[in-house]
Amino acid sequence: MTTIIEQLQAWKAEGGPALWSEAWDRTIELGRTPWADKEMNIDGPVLADGAAALTIILYTSAATDQMHPREVTRAHVDAFRETAATRGAAEGGPQAYWEERLTALGHDVDDQNDPVAVRWRRISIDYRPKHGAPDAVWEDTFTRWGPGYESGLDKVFAPAYTVTLG
Repeated sequence: MTTIIEQLQAWKAEGGPALWSEAWDRTIELGRTPWADKEMNIDGPVLADGAAALTIILYTSAATDQMHPREVTRAHVDAFRETAATRGAAEGGPQAYWEERLTALGHDVDDQNDPVAVRWRRISIDYRPKHGAPDAVWEDTFTRWGPGYESGLDKVFAPAYTVTLG
């Protein structure tokens, strides 16, 4: 079975801008200890989506503030998430904020050939069951609720898996 770190390395290998690659390096470095042997089963995909979301935040924050992804702190991550939740809610929802940040860096979120956009589309899938879904569907969502980037980041910063940013 593939480990989370192996999955992140495979996503990094898909290419993209140099800063994107450096953001992946930082995410992998942060996750190497808490996620050491965690496999891509049960909650592994949620954690991997969270790692990809963290990578996007590291990438966009580093690009915006002209710093290396290693210099992005937990305060940056929390501010990004808070702004997405509050400002995004008033202006099209959190997803609109994430997409605005990527677009500002020159990414077309619908571009099938842009590794950043491809990863964004994957983690922006909303896992909430549709209204009227049968009980079995609701019961099957125990590991995810909402967009992959939200539930994933919650998992990344959960005590059992947490990464430590300065």
